[in-house]
This record gives sequence, C-alpha cells and structure tokens, in this order.
Amino acid sequence: MESIQDRPCKCSRLDCLKSELEHYWRHIDLVHVLVLVISPVFLCLATQYIHFQRQTALWTLFLFPVGNLAITAGYHRLWAHKTYHASLPLRYFLAIVGAGMFQWSILWWCTHHRSHHRYTDTNRDPYNARRGFFYSHMGWLLFPTPEKWGAVDVSDLKKDTVVVWQDKYYVPLARMVSMLFPSMVAHVGWNDWQGGLLYAGAIRVYLGLHFTFLVNSLAHWMGDQPYGDKFTPRQNLLVAIITCGEGYHNFHHVFPSDYRNGVHWYDLDPTKWFIWSCEQLRLASQLSRIPDREIEYARNLMLRMSCAGPDTYTIPLDSPTMTWEEFERQAKAGRCLVCIAGFVYDLIDFMHDHPGGPKLIQQVVGKEATSVFYEEFHHSPHATNLLASMRIATIHIGRSRNKTYRMTNT
Repeated sequence: MESIQDRPCKCSRLDCLKSELEHYWRHIDLVHVLVLVISPVFLCLATQYIHFQRQTALWTLFLFPVGNLAITAGYHRLWAHKTYHASLPLRYFLAIVGAGMFQWSILWWCTHHRSHHRYTDTNRDPYNARRGFFYSHMGWLLFPTPEKWGAVDVSDLKKDTVVVWQDKYYVPLARMVSMLFPSMVAHVGWNDWQGGLLYAGAIRVYLGLHFTFLVNSLAHWMGDQPYGDKFTPRQNLLVAIITCGEGYHNFHHVFPSDYRNGVHWYDLDPTKWFIWSCEQLRLASQLSRIPDREIEYARNLMLRMSCAGPDTYTIPLDSPTMTWEEFERQAKAGRCLVCIAGFVYDLIDFMHDHPGGPKLIQQVVGKEATSVFYEEFHHSPHATNLLASMRIATIHIGRSRNKTYRMTNT
C-alpha cells in the first residue's frame, strides 16, 4: 500500500523550500561534500600549473568510454538488472575498471539503484526526481537519509564472489585504477605523470560522476516518454551520448530487464554493442531481449492514450475456473501460483527474470497479491500485459473480489 511519505506534498512552495533547506542542514555528508563540492576548486587551480599535453588528452579520451562502459555494462546492466550473464574474466574486468570510476562498490551502487527502480518517484527512492533537479543529481549524496530509502533484495549480489571481492578491496582498487594507473602510463609513455594524474585521473573521474548523475536528473526532467508516462524517466539524446547509451531512460524504466537501452539499431547505445560483441566472443551469454510485440504494444498504448485519453482494458473470462481451496492446495504442493484480482498466474518461468528478484515473488506465492501488484509497486502497462500471458485460471466468482481487472497507465 502507498505510505503517507509517498503521497504528493500539498504544502506551499515556501514551506516546501524551508523543509528542504532544513533537511540539507541536518544531513550533510562531509565525504561527498569534499569530493563533489570542494575538490573541483583545487582541480581548477591545478590546471593553471599543469599543461594539458596532446598525448595526455588522447589518453584521457580513451579512458572516458572504457570507464563509462564498466559502469553501464557492469554495475548497471549486469549486476543491478541481470540483463545478461558474463564470464568470470569479463566480470573481473568490469569490477576492476568500475572501481576506478569512484562510484563506490558494486554492492553499494546496485542497492541504491534497485531501490530507485522499486520505489521510483517516491520518498523511498534514493534519488527521487520529484524532489527537484539538484536533489536527484547529487543532493541525495550530499544530504543523504538512507534510513528512509526503500529496502531491496541484494542477496544474489552477496553470493557473487566478484562482487564480494570488489567490495572488500574497493578502496585500494579505486585509488590504483582511477589515479595511479593513468598517471603511471602517462609517465612511462611520454613523461607526464602530473598530467596523467590530473587530467586522465582526477578530472576524468569527476566529470564521469556528473555524467552518471545526469541519468538520475536530466533524463528524468527533459525528453519524451514514448513507452510510458506513469513515472518521470524520459528519453534524452544528450545523456545517451555522454553515458554510452544510458539516456534512453524511459525505455529502460518500462523494460529494465532488457540488455539494451536504445532498442533500435540506430540508437546511440554503445553499451548494447559492447555486450553484443562480448556475446560474439563468448564472454557473455543469455542476453535478455524484450519481444518486439511487447515494445510495440507499449508504444501503441501511449499513442492511444495521447489521442483519446486513458483506456480501460478488460480481460475476457475465457480461462478455466479454480476454487480458492484448489489454488492454495496447488501452491502448497510446490506450484508458483499467485492470485491477482481474481485471476491465477503461474510465474515459475518468469520468477528468475523478475526485475525485483525471485524473493519478491516467493513472498506472495499462494496468496492474494492484488494490492501488491497494483498499489505497492505500481507496475507499468507492459508488466500488466506480460502478467496476462501467464494467466492459467480464474478464481471461482464466489471467492473473487473482481471478475476483471483494469489495465491503465495512471
């Protein structure tokens, strides 16, 4: 159910601003203030004394996309969303290079990102876009309230040996990859360890942080919404260009289990081509792709809604009936059955593909989960359509609250 803290604020703008300022004053994180606010002052001063050599510039330009891919293909699409399987060498490569982007460990990053997807645009969303551009960009790091952020299941990550290893040795890895390695290469290659440290190291990492932050802020603020307008994520070409394809954010939030963000061949999504190339080299496998019919359905639904307003779709009662007692008996016998709005669904084939993890489905097996599906998690029209494909029966009308359910995009 929707909690009080998730309801839209009805106070005046002045009161909201006062409350926000009080929040900032009480929750200052000095580490992030040092990294995000104070450090750029010293970086700008250092550029006045250290010349930006041509070789160092080329080295910096090379490291930018490599580091970004470690976040987009590794932290995000591999570990946060499990959109494909990666071989052990690829996982170690992505974990090591990703540590050098100074975005904390895989476990830390994915915990917050999964919470963002599960509680999008609510106060339990760590970088809630409805609190404003600044807050979703970096205010949530400068003035964090982790005790209010929604809990998620990351048990799968805690069983991943690469994730555990990187989390344990994150600090030395981050220092070595982000600063020492770029500086060492510049020193050995063209005798410019200072330029390598400043430009290929510190400045590159700092800009990389803000490029990633733009996915949380600008891609929730500017752009179109061709796949769903229930939440704030949008398609933003600029963000896609500077983040190796993460700017197709509206598609990603509607279809988070797809390894692609830019679904069309012409979309600027280097990350999907990197993952596809890894598959060709047998470094990656089981790439998850949403069927074209599901993507087209989402687009057509949005077009119909924009032309005629929200539609209500009624699922016909053409499936076999099942008593509540039979439903409970089969669930106890081991079948992955869930009841939602009077319909019975067999989720066994979908359980491990569920964006929120299999544990969330296991919690509602053999139960009536209408409020969980429609109110607690606010599933998209795509999720509702996908759910309909797994329906196996209708609960006997005498035990069902609803004969049909609504597919809306509100």
